[in-house]
Amino acid sequence: MKKLLKTDIENIETENFIEAEVKKDLLNGTYDHVLTRCPPEPSGYWHIGHCKAWFIDFETAKKFGGKTNLRMDDTNPTKEDGDFASNYVDELKWLGYVPEKVIYSSEAYFDIMYDLAKKLIEKGKAYVCQLSAEEMKTMRGDLKNAGKESPYRNRPIEESLKLFEDMKNGRVKDGEMTLRAKIDMAHPNMNMRDPVIYRVMHENHYKTGDKWCIYPMYDFAHPIEDVLEGVTHSLCTIEFEDHRPLYNWFVDNCFENLPYKPRQIEFAALKFENVLIGKRYMKKLVNSKKVMGWDDPRFYTIAGMRKRGITAQAIKNFINSAGVTKAESIIPISALDYYIRDDLNKIATRVMAVFNPLKVVITNYEGSGEDIEVENNPNEEIKTFHKSRFGKEIFIEQEDFSLTPPPKYNRLTLGGYVRLKNAYIIKCNNVIYDENGNIDHLECEYFKDSKSGQDTSGIKVKGTIQFVENNNFVETTVRQFKNLTKMDILEPSKALENGAELDDIIEPNSMTETKVLVEKYVLSCEEETSFQFIRKGYYYLVKKDDKNLIFNETVGLKDNFKVGK
Repeated sequence: MKKLLKTDIENIETENFIEAEVKKDLLNGTYDHVLTRCPPEPSGYWHIGHCKAWFIDFETAKKFGGKTNLRMDDTNPTKEDGDFASNYVDELKWLGYVPEKVIYSSEAYFDIMYDLAKKLIEKGKAYVCQLSAEEMKTMRGDLKNAGKESPYRNRPIEESLKLFEDMKNGRVKDGEMTLRAKIDMAHPNMNMRDPVIYRVMHENHYKTGDKWCIYPMYDFAHPIEDVLEGVTHSLCTIEFEDHRPLYNWFVDNCFENLPYKPRQIEFAALKFENVLIGKRYMKKLVNSKKVMGWDDPRFYTIAGMRKRGITAQAIKNFINSAGVTKAESIIPISALDYYIRDDLNKIATRVMAVFNPLKVVITNYEGSGEDIEVENNPNEEIKTFHKSRFGKEIFIEQEDFSLTPPPKYNRLTLGGYVRLKNAYIIKCNNVIYDENGNIDHLECEYFKDSKSGQDTSGIKVKGTIQFVENNNFVETTVRQFKNLTKMDILEPSKALENGAELDDIIEPNSMTETKVLVEKYVLSCEEETSFQFIRKGYYYLVKKDDKNLIFNETVGLKDNFKVGK
C-alpha cells in the first residue's frame, strides 16, 4: 500500500469533510496509509443508497493512494444468503471497483471474536445474562431515566465463562442467555447500557454450517473486524454516530498496544422522495410476488437499475454531484434521472420507433423502397450510421397528425407539411376513413430535396417526425414504468414502519407493456444495448430471441429538474 510523503499529502485537494479529516490524520502522523472497507450484510441486494457508501469508501482511499476491502458482515444466519454475497462482488466490479480483499467475517474472524469475548469476561467487562429480550428492554431505561442493572451482572467470572462455553457448545436454547458487555447502565448514550455481544441462534450458516450456534452482534463485530484488517477509516452512515462510543470501547477493551486505532467517521445516507430502498421492505415485495424479483426495473437495487439500462457512470456522476455531508436531506429522483439522461445521451444508439401507428401511403412514390441512413449518435467523435428504409407505405405516430391542431402544433395536418426524420418532406392531401368513421390511413405526397432537381425552397416545414417503413420494422414489447410507490408518499419506508401495508403504498399498474414498431436494425444488436427511440426516450434491450424483443424504459428525454435548482 502506498505511503505518501508529507509534500504529496499537502498537495491533495480535498472535496468533502471526510477527505479533509483523512488528510489531517495523515499530516499529523496518526496514520501513514489509508485502508477503508465496505461491509455489507448479505441479506438482500444492494441498492442506490449502498452505491453512495461504496463510492465514498473506494474514492476516499483511492485519492490517498490507499485500498478498500470488501467484507461480508455475515453475523446473522437467519437473514443472510450466499447468493447475495456472491452477487456483491459482481456488482462492485460493474460499478468500476475492485476490492483489495474479499473477506467473509464468519470464516475469518468468528474464532477470534469468541476468544476476545472470553477475554472481556476474564477482565470483568462482560457477563452472561439470563434476562429475556423483553426484560432487558424494560430494564434499559430511557433518555431521561437510568437503566437497572441485570441481577446477573455481577455473577462470578468463572460462572460466566462456563455458561458462555455452554452457549457455544449448544447446551443453551435460543433466547435463554446472552453475553453482555459490562459498561454503564446509567450512561446517557443508550448504546452503552450493557449491550448484548453474543446471542444464541441454532441456525445453519451459509458459510460455516453448524459450527456455531452463537453469533456476535454487529456492534461487537464491526470494530474487531476493522482492527484485525488494519482499517484506518471506518466510514459509516449517520445512523451509526451514536454507536461510535461503543465502537471505541470495544477497540480499547479488546486490544492492547495497537500501532494505531481505526477511526469511525459518519456521513448522511442517500434518501430519495417516493422511493422504497430499505432491504427488508424490498424483500417483502419480492416474497409477496408483487414485483418480478430483486432485479425488477422498478427497484433502485443495482440489479434493478442495470435491468433498466441505468449506467454505472450515471450513478457515480450523480453521487459525486450530491456531495458528502453530515446533514440529511431527501432528494427527488429526478435528480438521478438528469445524470442518467446525460450519460445515455452520449452513448445510446438512435433508432426510430412508433408506439401508436398511423399508416401513411405516399401516393407519388414509385418502386419497392430505398435505403436511408440514420446517424447512430450525434455526439460521436467519429460519426457512424445504420441503414433504415423509406418506401410507399410508412407508419407515423397517431399524435403526429391532427385534423384540428392546437396552437403551435408543428407536426402533420391536412394540407400541411412535415419532414420525416432522415428522409423527405411530405404533405398530407387526403384522410381515408374506415367503415366506422375512424381514420384508416393518410394519403401524402413526398418531395425530394433540391439536389434531386425538385424545388422545395418554397415549402416551410417547422417540424420533424420519426417513422418506420412497412417492410422495415419489428414489433417489440416495451415495458414502461411509473414510480413503484404512490407519489404522495414522501418516505415509503417510514410509512411501512408506522403500520402501513404494502398495498397502501404501492402504485397500481406501475408497469405496463406496449407493442411498439421499431426499425429492424435492432435485430442486429446485442442484448444489454441502450437506445434512444427518437423523440420518445431511452430504452434498454433486455431480451432478444426468435419470438420477441423486450425493451425496458430507462428514462424520458426531458424533465423539469434543473441542476442547482
